[in-house]
Amino acid sequence: NDAADPLWRLPLFDAYERHLDGGHAAMSSTGASGYGGAITAALFLRRFAGKQTNWAHIDVMAWNLGGRPGRPKGGEAMGLRALFTYIERLAGR
Repeated sequence: NDAADPLWRLPLFDAYERHLDGGHAAMSSTGASGYGGAITAALFLRRFAGKQTNWAHIDVMAWNLGGRPGRPKGGEAMGLRALFTYIERLAGR
């Protein structure tokens, strides 16, 4: 990718659907396990997108867990560069 952000496609792993079944509600948006968070989030969104709708879930952990030269601990732009580049392409720039 031109923005030098690491990107990859995650599967819509149907076996994780069970994590979205809510105990007291019809469904949960966070999932019950701590596993597959980005995947379960995408599965949640898929429930609202029609089959004819093109959609994407972009999961960004824009946070540095530890500091390094030029990139202190805390907020990070990783993922935002790639998203901006994608939007520029959609706009034909």
